[in-house]
Amino acid sequence: MTTLALIPARGGSKGVARKNLRLVGDRSLLARAIDAARESGMIDRVVVSTDDEEIAAEARRCGAEVPFLRPAELASDQSAIEPAIADAIDNFERAAGLAVQTLVLLEPTSPFRNAGHVRAALERFHAGDCRSVISVCPLERKPENIFAISDRILERYIRDASPHVRRQDMGHLCRLNSAVYVVGHDTFNETGRLVVEPVGFVEMTGMESINIDEELDLVVAEVVASRFGL
Repeated sequence: MTTLALIPARGGSKGVARKNLRLVGDRSLLARAIDAARESGMIDRVVVSTDDEEIAAEARRCGAEVPFLRPAELASDQSAIEPAIADAIDNFERAAGLAVQTLVLLEPTSPFRNAGHVRAALERFHAGDCRSVISVCPLERKPENIFAISDRILERYIRDASPHVRRQDMGHLCRLNSAVYVVGHDTFNETGRLVVEPVGFVEMTGMESINIDEELDLVVAEVVASRFGL
């Protein structure tokens, strides 16, 4: 049974043009994700799901497999990620003649996730007391200060949250940072979800959790990579 690292990397991106091929330091975001998977020592196969030939070429150059291209209907801005994952696993199993047991999803937009994080997540999953594992980081803002915009007024989004007077009171809170997901293939097939309770976790720092959504994030990531040699 196979542990598959799947890296979704479609060609289109509105926030950052050609995002998955952009460089942080001397490596593309895609290369960083592939390196994290390959260097973890716990991944059997690394597959990139893309609709883009240039991304496919970069993936192969970095040592990943691209045995198929993602259908256009699963690669639009409106497409959910779960159907693309299911399609990728089905195509991989047919092409490779292997059954996927464990899925590790690594989005390229987390440039400072590394092999240690991937390894820790898989070790946590294999402990056997959770159905999925996600990477998390500290919560930066008080949850009771989240508001929803309703016409011209704001409404509290979380109405029953206990107020946190100090940031130190938030030490038990965290958020998903989208860097690492681990879930059994059977569980994913059953639920159609990556995050299934009970949920295990691995912790990452705020700096490690930088996520590339817009050009400013790339500027910040480049500064971090240069200053800390990442």
